[in-house]
Amino acid sequence: MSLFPLALWEFSRALTLSDAGMGLFLLAPVVTGVVLLMAWMADRWLAGFGVVHALTCSVLVTGTAMAVPVVVSFLAPDAAPLPGGPNVNIPFLTGVISTLGLGAAMLSTRLPGARAPGTLPAVAVVFVLLLLLPVLSEAMRGHTAAERAGALIRGYGRPITVLDHPDWTLAAAHRTHQGLRLTYLDGDGAPLYVVTWDRASEGIDQGCDYPGTRCVRSGDTVAVHHSATEPAELRVAMGNGRIVSLSPGCGPGADLAAAADRLRPESPGERDLLAEALAPLPWR
Repeated sequence: MSLFPLALWEFSRALTLSDAGMGLFLLAPVVTGVVLLMAWMADRWLAGFGVVHALTCSVLVTGTAMAVPVVVSFLAPDAAPLPGGPNVNIPFLTGVISTLGLGAAMLSTRLPGARAPGTLPAVAVVFVLLLLLPVLSEAMRGHTAAERAGALIRGYGRPITVLDHPDWTLAAAHRTHQGLRLTYLDGDGAPLYVVTWDRASEGIDQGCDYPGTRCVRSGDTVAVHHSATEPAELRVAMGNGRIVSLSPGCGPGADLAAAADRLRPESPGERDLLAEALAPLPWR
């Protein structure tokens, strides 16, 4: 049942893209009939198992099967606990939510001295679980991002420069056109980007001849200015042909010179520790 809204959505989008949007109005009776047919089939199936409130439960199961694809598609696109995409995960989530809801209704009838609440516990459980799907999606997105960042760190082909400072915590890793960018956050959540360059052979002054760019060299560092008084980037020559750049995020700039003093090359075996530091979930 949960695959019906997905098929309906794809068919409706195909009609819209083919300039046959008026055909959507012709779908209304078909959709209504299919939903009623699903509710009737669920009612017969539940009644065959001796469920007391078979009709109410069938409406709940059908409504769950219709609601889960909508919530997942628009509010929780990353809620995918199983491999295989939405065609696998949406039926799985629908089955789990429906089972837990009906299980709550069944358990409520066995409470000693309690008045039979009917299907209200099932409705409450299904409603709460639907609200939790976006939370699950955010957690899954963070888990996927952490796995991808860990793979980038472990597979980077050059020595990585890290920021060893108690006020900054490693939060993310990305691949950019310059090289491997590690994102650090301070206690207020302000970012600081540390980029280990891939193309260090082009020199620490590359790009300084661009219009509106002013570079100030001091020893092994180059401060890159654009329009602001504070440098937008601080480049540091680490030796052995390695170049690292530091740049703040939006808002007030960090003390790039102080941060540059705490840069160091990675230690042997440290990449696994860096990758594990990015894990946002307790089950990693």
